[in-house]
Amino acid sequence: MKNSILVVMSCLVFSACISDITDTVDKVQNTKSIQWNPTIAVPLVYSRLALRDLLDEAGDIDFLEVESDGSLKLVYSDEYISQTAEEAIDLEDQSYGETFTLSVSELAALNSSGTVTVTYERELTYISGPNETDRISFKAGDLVMGLTSTLDHEIDFTFRLLDATQNGNAFEPTLNSSSFPHNVAERIDIAGLDIDCTQGTLGHSQLRVEIEMTITKGGGAVKPVETISYTAELENQQFQFMQGFFDTQNFSSASSSLDLAFFENSTGGSFTLADPRIQMIFSNSLGFPVQASVVQFDGTNSENNTVGLTGLPDPLPVPILSLSEVGQVKVDSFSLNKGNSNLADFINNRPSDIAYEVSVTSPSGSAGRQWVLDTSKLGVKINVEVPFEGTARDFSIESTESFNLELESTQELKEVLMRLYTENGFPIDVATQVYFEDSVGNVLIDSLFDSDNLILPAGQLDGSGRVISANPKTIDITLDNDRVERILDANRLRIKVFFNTPFDNGTQPDVKFFDDYDILIQLGVQAEILVEQDL
Repeated sequence: MKNSILVVMSCLVFSACISDITDTVDKVQNTKSIQWNPTIAVPLVYSRLALRDLLDEAGDIDFLEVESDGSLKLVYSDEYISQTAEEAIDLEDQSYGETFTLSVSELAALNSSGTVTVTYERELTYISGPNETDRISFKAGDLVMGLTSTLDHEIDFTFRLLDATQNGNAFEPTLNSSSFPHNVAERIDIAGLDIDCTQGTLGHSQLRVEIEMTITKGGGAVKPVETISYTAELENQQFQFMQGFFDTQNFSSASSSLDLAFFENSTGGSFTLADPRIQMIFSNSLGFPVQASVVQFDGTNSENNTVGLTGLPDPLPVPILSLSEVGQVKVDSFSLNKGNSNLADFINNRPSDIAYEVSVTSPSGSAGRQWVLDTSKLGVKINVEVPFEGTARDFSIESTESFNLELESTQELKEVLMRLYTENGFPIDVATQVYFEDSVGNVLIDSLFDSDNLILPAGQLDGSGRVISANPKTIDITLDNDRVERILDANRLRIKVFFNTPFDNGTQPDVKFFDDYDILIQLGVQAEILVEQDL
């Protein structure tokens, strides 16, 4: 927590009040009068602070939730997103080609009639490592076709995918070469191309192709041996949908972290929550079994002490999607509490930073046929719920503030009295100390109190643990001229605050915080000044 009740009050004390005292001293020094010992009283603060006000100062108000009974909790959330299927699955470039030699009868037909059409059917293998492809739909990519030949005649070449459509139409790209030497190529966009790869003899990973060539006789002679060669290459492939069998795939993303600002400035003591919870919500859109596990979930406090969370299920309960659920997202979750994990010890370590990593893979040999969309992924939403109910024992928070006190005539400042009146409507005792320091030499110069001082005693509780009346407290702090002279050398304030929930017959019962709890703060200052001026 970046600020606290005492941080707020200390900032008020050492900005507003010093400024007002200085202005008042200047006014008195400029007064034409006889020797005079005035006491000047300056009201500085009258404020009621609710817990949400203090959390707003700490930057935690966005995480605050109010329950139906008015109780409060902080909910920190983060979302882990695995790699998408498009990021995890690389499609290999496919390369096909063949050289055809025209038969004697085909050459004779060309020579006699002036034209001949020849057709070949082929089953081309779609190579994807150990995977088996049943169907693939492309959102981008290129088919690069090339044609060469010894024929001195016009050639119309068609490469027809028999089990494919592009945007609902047959896919049969063509090349035309009308003059010798034949060496033509063309790049064809395959966006929208959908191929059924199950119609070949293997039942998967095959493209059935019909190659058709129409040769029209030109001016040259028909030689005894004539050849035609083609190449066809699939490049830059980006799939939109794939179906088949997929070998082990790794969808893991980089590790992530979650910041808990509530513990950011914590420096010691214990803070035990009555009912902390961590919930993980899984949203899966991968169409094959996914094995996910948490390989790291470590909480580190401001003193660099780390505690790992235990009790996480392994593997995690990731929902599975069938072939009939293409495009859907399934959700499952689990929760950890202090009963099924070491969450109490984990939170008691006051973690300001949680580092976690999730491993996401598809196990090898998964039964059945599977599917993926390019956008398929596993998402894990992590909610850390911190209800404001529990106990604190010397739980401390420390913060530093810049400080600058300038007084032109300190010899005329005899004494400064600050009076702080509070009414604490929270069920927690607060003690504090303010240190004046030299940041350059890292030297302690003075402290505001002789010892850690109880400024805000807890409010009175009823039998159910709810505050029924605020507890008043008045504190006077006197700074004489010598102390003021000393703290003129300070340029930094270090504010340390201690929190303790009250004891009841030697035990420390859990206390709960509600939205209507608040604290009244009234702050005033009196400066006794000696002004000596000749008549």
